[in-house]
Amino acid sequence: MQFVARWISAAIIGGLAVFSFTVMKADAFQIDRVNGDDRYETAVEISQKGWSNGSDVVVLTRGDEFPDALAGSPLAHAKDAPLLLTEKDHLTAITKKEINRLNPSSIFILGGPGAVSSKIEKTLKNTFSAEITRIAGNNRYQTAAKVAAQLPGNDRAFVVNGSRFPDAMAAAPYAARHGHPILLTKSSYIPQSTQEALRGKKQTTIVGGDGVVSQSVENDLPNPERISGNTRYKTSAQAVLHLRMGRPDNAYVVTGNKFADGIAGSVLAAKYNDPILLVEENYVPNAIKIAVHKRGLEKFTVFGGYNAVDQYVDTELSLPIQLLLVNKARGIPASYKDDHLVKPNVRFPSNSDLPKHYMSSIAAGHLENMFDDAWAAGKELYAVSGYRSYERQKEIHERITRNHGSEYADRVSAEPGHSEHQTGLAMDVSSPAVGYQLVESFANTVEGRWLEQHASDYGFIIRYPDGRERDTGYTYEPWHLRYVGKSIARYMDRTNKILEDYLR
Repeated sequence: MQFVARWISAAIIGGLAVFSFTVMKADAFQIDRVNGDDRYETAVEISQKGWSNGSDVVVLTRGDEFPDALAGSPLAHAKDAPLLLTEKDHLTAITKKEINRLNPSSIFILGGPGAVSSKIEKTLKNTFSAEITRIAGNNRYQTAAKVAAQLPGNDRAFVVNGSRFPDAMAAAPYAARHGHPILLTKSSYIPQSTQEALRGKKQTTIVGGDGVVSQSVENDLPNPERISGNTRYKTSAQAVLHLRMGRPDNAYVVTGNKFADGIAGSVLAAKYNDPILLVEENYVPNAIKIAVHKRGLEKFTVFGGYNAVDQYVDTELSLPIQLLLVNKARGIPASYKDDHLVKPNVRFPSNSDLPKHYMSSIAAGHLENMFDDAWAAGKELYAVSGYRSYERQKEIHERITRNHGSEYADRVSAEPGHSEHQTGLAMDVSSPAVGYQLVESFANTVEGRWLEQHASDYGFIIRYPDGRERDTGYTYEPWHLRYVGKSIARYMDRTNKILEDYLR
């Protein structure tokens, strides 16, 4: 689907451009934030957004450790209650104020006195007229099992590693929305309390790979299925793709490195039937970008301030495919293929209709405009190689490795899954002056010099520039063009940035 962007302003923060913009597809791209000065205030802001008229129930858990909070989302959703956070030994002032505003008749404390102190429980009893109920076991596994016992009968449970919060966070909105408990396990065995909580369950969904929930655990679960990736972000992406929520284009966004905002926010996400996406502090992992594109997500709410998820994430979410970063460190799945590959109406050295003559529709029209203007200026540009499948890249890389060795192959050719050509956003170009070859001397032709001066005017960058081999991982390729969009390309050209600088 084509994006059209209207760029309004740009500010330089930490040497990079942060753009303010409106991006439109079928509907306007939208992004807002729910945040406070810290995790406690952010949880309060989430509560006020979802429960502006108060709530009969509040769920309270410790804000600086995650174990007891992991299983809390389904309980909070079942009670139509916000999940608030407190410090261990005293009721955080802003949380106390929010409980007063909500005016609940019932407050559930998750965790024993070692997590939320008896002093806090006493404060609640002395301050509010609500009934106070503590749900606690001797450990996180027992607490999760006791939380599950509070939920309406349900024959499905989610199972996650009790020592890791990201997988639980990724699953929490769906599990909560559908009344499924989140039970905790050890990596290599199922604790007794979890086994007991699983009695009567007909189906289990493991979230996380076999490195965090082993195959032996899976074998002991009733009718198990697994949602996983080899990173927390890939697992989050799989959860978004396979645990389909109700609203088609909305999602919440949270850092994948801290638990508090995501645990509190997961209840709001469940309330509005939306998924949660895990991102890094300052960039969106490729797996999440692809999931955003596949799901057609275009309306986002970020939990947490700019110290948790910064402004660069906003930009990347608006253009998820256009701003894919593919290099030696960050790849894309073998199965990835752009939904709309087209053959641009430009000159090729061959009249054959080959897969490499195609590219993403996001970029193709801009390439056509650039070629039209180049030829009008007397520059004989030819397109040589665009889209390349995972399988084709594998063949090329293996052939170069056989002929020249792995060290040389890694300098001039990407491993499969790490080639920009697979995105459909790249096109190698050449001219008759160098026999249509992809060679460094193309930079000295009139076509090469014209491209260096004008490519950014059409939204393209020379992806592997001279002198940045250490940063890109590849030798100078004056023929390799990558589409990123006009405003970004012009900024990168003006400031001598490469994509690794811009997307960090």
